[in-house]
Amino acid sequence: MSYLAEKLYGIIYMTSRQVNLSIIVLRSLRVIEGATSNFFDNRSYEYKHNIETIATALNGFLRLLKGYGVKNYKFWANQQSLDAISARYLGEQIYIRTSLRVRWLNTSQLTYYKATAIITHLENFKKISATSTFLLSLGSERVSFSHFSKQKFASTWNIDLGTAQVHEVSAALKPETSNPVEVLDDYIGSKLEHLRHVFSGNKEPSSLIIQDAAAINSKYIPAGKSYFTMDSVNFDTVYQKLINSSDQFIMDYFNVDENEVVRIVPYFLLIHKIIKLTNVEKIILTNITVSDGLALERARKVGINKQHLEKIIITAAENIAGRYLTSKSHRENVSKIALHLFDQLKKIHHLGKRERLLLQIACIVDDIGNYINQQGHYRHSAYILEANKLIGLSNEENQIIAEVSRYHSSESPKSQQPHFQKLDPEVQMKVAKLAALLRLADALDDSREEKINKISVSLRGTEMIIFAYSNQNLALENWSFHNKSDLFEKVFGIKPVLKQRRQVK
Repeated sequence: MSYLAEKLYGIIYMTSRQVNLSIIVLRSLRVIEGATSNFFDNRSYEYKHNIETIATALNGFLRLLKGYGVKNYKFWANQQSLDAISARYLGEQIYIRTSLRVRWLNTSQLTYYKATAIITHLENFKKISATSTFLLSLGSERVSFSHFSKQKFASTWNIDLGTAQVHEVSAALKPETSNPVEVLDDYIGSKLEHLRHVFSGNKEPSSLIIQDAAAINSKYIPAGKSYFTMDSVNFDTVYQKLINSSDQFIMDYFNVDENEVVRIVPYFLLIHKIIKLTNVEKIILTNITVSDGLALERARKVGINKQHLEKIIITAAENIAGRYLTSKSHRENVSKIALHLFDQLKKIHHLGKRERLLLQIACIVDDIGNYINQQGHYRHSAYILEANKLIGLSNEENQIIAEVSRYHSSESPKSQQPHFQKLDPEVQMKVAKLAALLRLADALDDSREEKINKISVSLRGTEMIIFAYSNQNLALENWSFHNKSDLFEKVFGIKPVLKQRRQVK
């Protein structure tokens, strides 16, 4: 093979409809070979009914990877339609048949990888996103709808309008009404209702990027290209032509079979409503997918790509903190102190870059429970975070953030607590270490007055001296530090000591 000198990487990605393989040159993120399974049994969107088809496709992919000499590859799958236990069972069934271990991706991870792929691969994305731009990513159980403004990620929403759900509603409506399209249009509108107040009064023209609309992509995106652009007037012309057409006309127009035709009208209804809602003038169809985002993540992990895409995760955390009215200056100050402690104490906590990011996120969101009640706010923070998964984080990482927020104040992790017991021992240690660091940082701004200009850290035997540089009265900070430092001593066996240093003006 001519690619032997290149660093090749294999990505296998499975949805509830099919399995895909991409063989990628990591340095250029160029796909040199791809393969796709046949669509699964359309009568069910459940993996379990298609296990033998999945295994056959995966074993074929493994042979192709071997033919290219690809030794580094991973297998991911969309978990939107599965609970944790079902995913574990299915993963074991796949492993028995293929020796492949599956890494399940939740909705927030899928949204993140799709968004990073668009940012990196879509031609002229910087120019497009200089003004208001939306990304509509279609999924099996949910649709993600993200907003970019001034070339930066701004926000994202999940909408319960996945392929399987819309298919089920469409099938149920056909025999029950003389005009199922009209009823389906109302149904889709109801799912977008919560976004109307967000965009009410918005007059700024915007662009809409549409991802994962396979049948529409095949019709419009030229061979060898990754996108196609049309204006809203052209889209409306197609919309009016299709919306009341027969299934046979739509099948002929898009060159699809009866299994695919059921998705097309709902797609157009959804896109039409999004266009009206957000004042879209330009539409970009793209076949850039989650696999492109997974390749980018791998390139970043091995040091080939240097993009700082974690800003998306931090922005999402800031959005939650803002929604629950936490103090921006306090969370920024606590983040600065906590990350300084993390960086200075690497030789005792043995945590990596990913845990540093989790600590930063926890500093941003730990006080959101105050919105509900200041008393026991840390518990409120935990259950809000359990219900609001942060974009780009795995289920385990989201759980770590929730638990660190639970323990950032007066409550410490204890073996008899059910929510701490259920964590794996390795995760328990991460929670305890990060919570111990966050508690110290939070104590040093207990007054919310930013009295401490900077800190320095010195390890001396069984003590850790934190020198706080300030000319103000730190009585409250000293009291809080004394109350919150016990967890650090229990976890690391090192006693934190706070000493104030005056600064010469």
